[in-house]
Amino acid sequence: MIDLMLVRNVRLVVGGNELVEASLVIEDGKIVYIGKSVPSSGYDEVLEGGGLLALPGGIDIHAHVHDPQYLHHEDFRSGSEAALYGGVTTFFDMPLRMYVEDEESFKAKYEAGLKESLVNFGVIAGMMNEDNASSVELLQSLGVNLFKVFTCKPFRPRSDEGLTKVVRSVVGRGGTLIVHAEDDAITEYLTREFKESGMNDPVSYHESRPAIAEAMAIRRVADVAGFLGLKHGIHIAHLSSAEGLREVEKSRLNGVYLTVETTPHHLYFTKEDVSKLGNYLKLAPTLKRRDDVRALWRGLASGSVDAVASDNAPSTKAEKEVNVWDAWGGIPNLEVMLPLVFTLGVRKSGLLTLERYVEITSKNPARIAGIYPSKGSLSVGSDADIALVDPNLCFSVSASKLHHKVDWTPFEGLELCGWPRHVIINGKLVLRDREMILPEFRGSYVPLKPRR
Repeated sequence: MIDLMLVRNVRLVVGGNELVEASLVIEDGKIVYIGKSVPSSGYDEVLEGGGLLALPGGIDIHAHVHDPQYLHHEDFRSGSEAALYGGVTTFFDMPLRMYVEDEESFKAKYEAGLKESLVNFGVIAGMMNEDNASSVELLQSLGVNLFKVFTCKPFRPRSDEGLTKVVRSVVGRGGTLIVHAEDDAITEYLTREFKESGMNDPVSYHESRPAIAEAMAIRRVADVAGFLGLKHGIHIAHLSSAEGLREVEKSRLNGVYLTVETTPHHLYFTKEDVSKLGNYLKLAPTLKRRDDVRALWRGLASGSVDAVASDNAPSTKAEKEVNVWDAWGGIPNLEVMLPLVFTLGVRKSGLLTLERYVEITSKNPARIAGIYPSKGSLSVGSDADIALVDPNLCFSVSASKLHHKVDWTPFEGLELCGWPRHVIINGKLVLRDREMILPEFRGSYVPLKPRR
């Protein structure tokens, strides 16, 4: 049975901040027509857009959502609901503590996602090391092509040789290696020095992982990839510093094209905010200076930074309200990610055009994952994953209004605009007027293929 839907009277981004009025016809989950003149009847469903922005749904390639050992933090149900209300229609679940390295651990995520996720989802493998590098081909046969590796404790390979083996095993087989880039040479030394000196305030933690550690790790991974002749396939996670960004740019000039993401928290908070919010801002990589925040925004605007990703990693309050060295590292932010970038980057500063906003929140993440233009695009033949965004829909962030499992947010009281009024996933209207109308709907698993 054909399922036909009309999305009428919306505005599409066609370049820069230029918009055109159009309507979209969706058939069996795909966009089949875009234009001004469409028949007014014969549809199973008609959605009146009322001049809202029709944008390709957000794609988050770095979200810690479902770990069987930490379901009190977040799970596929709560995380996907947060994603839905924030305009994210696809996310890739990043390992948290449980290693995703074989068919059994993959199925634990895959089966839970099929049962619980309200949006489309994929699975990221990791943490990769010398012991599980041989599992890359098996995981690729299951639709996994994003792999996580750390350059620092506690998850890094045991040796430099192990890191080289992981790079060759993943990138050499057409996989994309997502790198948590902080170097132990600095972080371990400073952490030990600070602890032995009795420094246990929250700011000390952030100062124990400085920008130079990020830059060193990026340079090292790029050098390994270059030595192996692997010019594409390294992706730097959660970039936090101007110094790190300079290393990314140097590597590209040297022929190794790293892709890179940054996060909402690195685009908003600095070390100065830690004095107020304490361990609630403990995360890694750490927060840096205001100049670093500005550099990341400039990188997003210029194209040096490819994408925004949430690095969503909630915890309970109890796990934050302990000694800084023992406190959980991570925050809930999957729901606020897109409105924050829209508000600060498009609406207030004008640093980002609407076209660039779409690129960093949907198009480029889809390209990095290898699913563009099926996703990350509003074009004939693309999947009908659409967020109808109201640029003037603004409200103050409150934990009581968000959909994460935990009951706090470091963004409490921040007014954000550009929330979605309606969200369509796989051609189904799931969110209407900010109310979930298909509670039985489940997103689809998004399998990835190796790069050619």
